[in-house]
Amino acid sequence: MTENPLPLAITQDGGSRLKHLGSEELLGLLVGRRWFGAVGHEPELAHVSSIVYADDELELALVGVQFTGGLHSTYVVAVGPNGEDAYEHLPALARLVALAGVDTPCASARAIGVEQSNSSVVLDESVVLKLYRRIEAGSSPEVELLRTLEEAGFASAPRLRGVIVLSDAPLEATLAVVTDFVPSAGGGWELTLAALAAGDPGWLPARARRLGEVTGSMHASLAATSEAHIAPEEASSDAVGLLAAAVDEDVVRLASDVVLLAETAIGDRVDDLRDLVRDLARVGPPGRVLRIHGDYHLGQVLWADPGDWVVIDFEGEPGRSLAERRRRMFALRDVAGMLRSFAYATTASSLLVGVTAPDGWEAMCRASFVDGWRATVDPRLLPASEPGFERLLALFEVERLVYELRYELANRPDWVGIPVAGLERMLEAS
Repeated sequence: MTENPLPLAITQDGGSRLKHLGSEELLGLLVGRRWFGAVGHEPELAHVSSIVYADDELELALVGVQFTGGLHSTYVVAVGPNGEDAYEHLPALARLVALAGVDTPCASARAIGVEQSNSSVVLDESVVLKLYRRIEAGSSPEVELLRTLEEAGFASAPRLRGVIVLSDAPLEATLAVVTDFVPSAGGGWELTLAALAAGDPGWLPARARRLGEVTGSMHASLAATSEAHIAPEEASSDAVGLLAAAVDEDVVRLASDVVLLAETAIGDRVDDLRDLVRDLARVGPPGRVLRIHGDYHLGQVLWADPGDWVVIDFEGEPGRSLAERRRRMFALRDVAGMLRSFAYATTASSLLVGVTAPDGWEAMCRASFVDGWRATVDPRLLPASEPGFERLLALFEVERLVYELRYELANRPDWVGIPVAGLERMLEAS
């Protein structure tokens, strides 16, 4: 594992192409990208805050954007010699990967994934370059966790090859990472839907226990480190109470902010949902907290060659601040994220590929995954009692469901039924 030997500092403005662009032109490079924007806020002004690197092939800059409501964000912009996105210009990509301290010829490149908070490209079918787009000052969770997992001998994650770090205060930040490319049949989400569409509903259930085992091993590896900013610690006495209060606040905000909630089957059960959250907080000793993946679902795992799961994308949930993503949390939040992904796949198979998952499919995946996870995870990360385990897991599922409902109401009304069904099921079970 290598890192660029000389972290980047702010360079001279000299021959900068971006520095001379006005606000409207800069916004033209940003607006419309999946990784740009803030929900409920419109961009007003943009300016180049600093040029990080510039030569004839690549210009790497930080662009500050002012949104309505006083919100401000900083984005990484990388362009080639003619102002095109650097990811469309092989020499510019070669500069980027070299800045990360990685040697590859950059003879070929292909984009992967859907741009959200980053842009990822496979170079020479050997490494993956990921450029973070919206950045905050501080260490990258992905760099920290990949290093820790490699040191622990965890083999089910890509190996970190290099990073691009901006060393100048006040914005000391990680701009990009390079990891090994993992050959695979594809991601867990698309492979699951493809199997259901092809009449093979047993594909994921047959692999769910192994996915749980890999997940438990990941958490156990993170729990084994002695690194001060990673190592697990005892949860505070009010940790679960604070978690429940945050979920309750999300429920109240959802009920007050989203008019469309009244049109759903859950609209008149907000008080019941708040009562459920309070009940689920009765966990007892909850186990230790540690650094976790933070955005765990079927889209974050690959079915790698020759046939096993590999976990990817350790930067955490894009909607959370860097401080939140670096905060220790109960491992059951990752578990709940994957369980909700199974629920989404159950319904999405009808919406996207026109095939209904068999009765009991989701329950089978859930049970196998949880069994595998519990078989490999460090037991110190679990609540002390079985009722406490079930309540804490359910509390994280409610947290995720409230987030899902807000997202679907705002973005995909046709999918609202998925989180609504999950909340109704949990209310009935209570």
